[in-house]
Amino acid sequence: MKLTYLGTATVLLEVGSLRLLTDPAFDPAGTAYDFGPWYAPRSWFSSQKEYRTPLRSSEVGPLDAVLLSHDHHADNLDHEGRRLIAGSAVARVITTRAGAARLSGAAPPGRRSVPGEGLGIGAKTTGLAWGESTQLGGGAGALRLTATPARHGPVGTPQVHEVMGLLIEPESPSEPTVWISGDTVLFPALRQFLTHQRASGRRIDVAILHCGGVTFPKLPVLGRSRFTFDAKQVAEVCGLLEPRMVIPVHRSGWTHFREPEQQLRASLTAAGLAKHCRFLDLGESTPLTAG
Repeated sequence: MKLTYLGTATVLLEVGSLRLLTDPAFDPAGTAYDFGPWYAPRSWFSSQKEYRTPLRSSEVGPLDAVLLSHDHHADNLDHEGRRLIAGSAVARVITTRAGAARLSGAAPPGRRSVPGEGLGIGAKTTGLAWGESTQLGGGAGALRLTATPARHGPVGTPQVHEVMGLLIEPESPSEPTVWISGDTVLFPALRQFLTHQRASGRRIDVAILHCGGVTFPKLPVLGRSRFTFDAKQVAEVCGLLEPRMVIPVHRSGWTHFREPEQQLRASLTAAGLAKHCRFLDLGESTPLTAG
């Protein structure tokens, strides 16, 4: 298995003949977004992309699947990402049930579809609830993908549970088991999954963790609440799961990411996790192996 980091939570996974892409974000640096519901003032949930994705969406090549944590935030599926999944290069889109329902709906006439709207791609979209699985490929090269619990912020936030992580279990024992956290904080259902996974004896070889310590300081009442892992929660997750390798993603490049990457690195080193963590530069690739 080979992983290439393309920024935010966008990674290209190549497993045998299968090519998978997570959370496509390809818009130009400087593009501004509003992550909030229509009725919220723009300043509450505003953000801006600060880096250039090392590949254009047209340069990624054919994909057997896009694995989508959620569809309604542009740092996980931006305008170019939406164009990509609507095109012929992507065979399947695997996401939440709510996301699949939205993406299956018709695109708005006369303008481009924006995050949270329809794309008319229901024929190739698979929606999973937590604990549900689907398969990619066949025979010894098959992958089993299972949706895992995620909660994208504090209780009461709009669409807080319309997000998922993914457990990727290859049929071949020579390929690593990979868990992608999705955009989430640590909460009871996720702790239960991590505890059960470790107790089952099914080792997670690689944990791809969405970090950033996201907050929206102008949000009334909840302005100090976390919407993704910070270093403290990453350390707790690693203690519960004990993966062989940790790849922090979703860690820099947007103005709503509040925990600086250097702080994340220092905190994980202080927690004794440096030997397990692999911070990839934009465009960098690494092999992933089974334990």
